Formats: sequence, C-alpha cells, structure tokens
Amino acid sequence: MLVRRAGARRALGLLLVAIAAVALLGPAAAPSGAQQKRHPKTKKVTVADFYFSPTKVTIRKGDKVKWVWSPLNVNPHDVHLKKGPKKLKKKRSYSTKTTAVTGARFVKAFPQPGTYKFICTIHPTEMRMTVVVKK
Repeated sequence: MLVRRAGARRALGLLLVAIAAVALLGPAAAPSGAQQKRHPKTKKVTVADFYFSPTKVTIRKGDKVKWVWSPLNVNPHDVHLKKGPKKLKKKRSYSTKTTAVTGARFVKAFPQPGTYKFICTIHPTEMRMTVVVKK
C-alpha cells in the first residue's frame, strides 16, 4: 500500500508541474494553427516649420499614424494626401485643414496596404513625407 501512495504522489506532482507549465506558457502553448490578434500600433510624426519628422514611416495594415504640430511652429501647416493606393476610398479623410495651433493632432488608421504620399499644401516643396503600409 505504501508503494501505491508514493506512485499517486508522484503522479499528482507531475500533474501539478504540467498545469503550472501550461499556465506560465499561456498562448505560447497554443496549437500552431491558432492565430492571435495583433494590437494596432501608432507611429508619431511631428509637423514642424517646413518639415515632417520623420519623412518616411513604415507600418503594418491596421496601424495608425499620429501627426502632432510642434509647439515651436510659427507658421500654419496642413497634412494633405497627394497620392495613395489606386482603390483608396475617402481620400479626403486623409487630409487636414490648415492650422497654426501648436499641439494640434491628426490620427489616421491605414487599413489598406500601399504607399501614401503626403505634403503640406502651403509648403509643398519642403514638406513631403511617405507612409508605407505593409500587409
């Protein structure tokens, strides 16, 4: 009978170790076919006097870009979609009105892969930037 108890204790111990391992590994222990949802990320672009910073942003489908007007700006600026993917709908929604308000923000999600070219319509030769959206 003592042998049976030792075997039961060993089995119980192994069971507890297996449960703890599954709890610690969590999603990593899920079957390989299971897909996890990815949370969208947001990249920041500064709208400064006569430039965007950075001038190129690469994101994944569903991510966002947030343009923030610099508090050091003296001049008004806007963000205007000059060119985007051919089948892009609501192109106007990718543009802002002109503003000189420092700290102004414009956030846009990019649900469609492709290359998006932006300018400031007041300073189109100096202020250009690109957003590349990958699948």
